[in-house]
Amino acid sequence: MIDSHVHLDADQYPDPSGTIKRGQDAGVSAMVVPGVGPASNRRAIELGRQYPGVVYPALGFHPEQFEHSKHDALEVLETIARERDSICAVGEVGLPWYGMGAGDAGVRDAAKLTLARFAKLAAAMDLPLILHAPHRCAADSLAIIVEARVTRAVFHWHKSDEQTTRAIINAGYFISLTPEVAYRERDRDLARMLPSNRMLVETDGPWPYGGQFAGRLTEPAMIKDVVAAIAHLRCTTFEEIAGSTTANARALFRIRE
Repeated sequence: MIDSHVHLDADQYPDPSGTIKRGQDAGVSAMVVPGVGPASNRRAIELGRQYPGVVYPALGFHPEQFEHSKHDALEVLETIARERDSICAVGEVGLPWYGMGAGDAGVRDAAKLTLARFAKLAAAMDLPLILHAPHRCAADSLAIIVEARVTRAVFHWHKSDEQTTRAIINAGYFISLTPEVAYRERDRDLARMLPSNRMLVETDGPWPYGGQFAGRLTEPAMIKDVVAAIAHLRCTTFEEIAGSTTANARALFRIRE
């Protein structure tokens, strides 16, 4: 299995080696680590070099890290170009939805321009995008990346209406499911409707969850619970979901077996 989105650079993982080992013991063979800004990106690259063939770094500029500047965005764009052969994707990038700054029209307009720059670079370098585009941001993000001619992308922890979701699928992009699929009806409905060839799984650790995960540190090892929940919802086997989501992640990020 592959955890397609986990922030192993976060302070909650003071010992990444232990976290990675527990994931591997649970059957997670690869982990995509998306950065959210200059410092986070540097740490993601370090982890990729420390754990080759297991940790796959991506370089991003999170739209809700409002403390980041235009200079920071330029630095990330330059780092992506420089580290092209060391990374598996551009991300996490996208549009703001949460936080006080997200409601400002000027902030939203600037974020759209920034996303377009990252999308064009990803397309030019033949890299996939990892998108933070919750709720109504999904439709706007979809329009931006289609215009930029991005061929590979995943809408991580997707939350949007059915029409937008189907448009994402029809455009050939992926959608990922988190541990919420085990207990939240919105995510359970999404799991039922997604085609098997458009689905990824992720933890988005260290983000905390409720349900049976309440009070636990989110780790890649939880991917087995995500896969089991999806298999139950779709009335199929654990092996089928593990196989299809792993194949999808390998195709998106070009991760070799």
